[in-house]
Amino acid sequence: MTDTAANARLQSHYDAMWDRSFGAVAHGDIDCDARLAAGRDLRRGLTLIARPSQTLRARFDAVLDRLASAEPQQYRQPADDMHVTILSLFTVTDHPAPHLHRLADYRAAVSAALNGIEAIDIDFVGVSLSRSAVLVRGFPRGSALETLRERLRSELRARDLHDSLDQRYRLITAHATLFRFIAPLQNAPRFAELLAIMRDEPLGATRVDDMELVINDWYMSSESVQRVAIFPLRTSPPGSMP
Repeated sequence: MTDTAANARLQSHYDAMWDRSFGAVAHGDIDCDARLAAGRDLRRGLTLIARPSQTLRARFDAVLDRLASAEPQQYRQPADDMHVTILSLFTVTDHPAPHLHRLADYRAAVSAALNGIEAIDIDFVGVSLSRSAVLVRGFPRGSALETLRERLRSELRARDLHDSLDQRYRLITAHATLFRFIAPLQNAPRFAELLAIMRDEPLGATRVDDMELVINDWYMSSESVQRVAIFPLRTSPPGSMP
């Protein structure tokens, strides 16, 4: 699939998310995350993630400043928790022990899938949303991320580790969730106007030259994350990165 076709598919996906949720959010019809509001999440999953660069985290934090200025009672993702999910190897659960018992097999699957994968450049442009959160939209350059995900799924199936894979949805995006709803909106129409302004604003790019395999809670909270391994990606030819 060409970059143009892949980006068009991603754009369509982000647009569909927006269309499903924007009207509801504009009327204050949101899903508040009661578990996040209650405190520490004790569930655990296993996820392969990428971290945005420090420069991009600063830009994401500026996005959060604008969102929080309009709705200060909501949850903003701390800079240390910002990430892009590459693939959730098993979704967070109250009973992770049977999965974690095979942690070495999961690690081997990731290592095999990442073999030969080049560093991945991701451009971030604007926001989309659900009824529970606001996210920034990522658009990978090239096909490496899509190839990697398919290789991961294949390696997990080969090791009989695929039972809990893609349980929520089949991941195709490269987004970062930044802002979660934990309280009713104070001024939903004004917040919707701000989202509309921010929808297509360019935010910058990041080069992913390594990935982390982590044990995590639902929110990728830094106080809960346990790093299992870091996997460097193969150095790609220099690009026009900012």
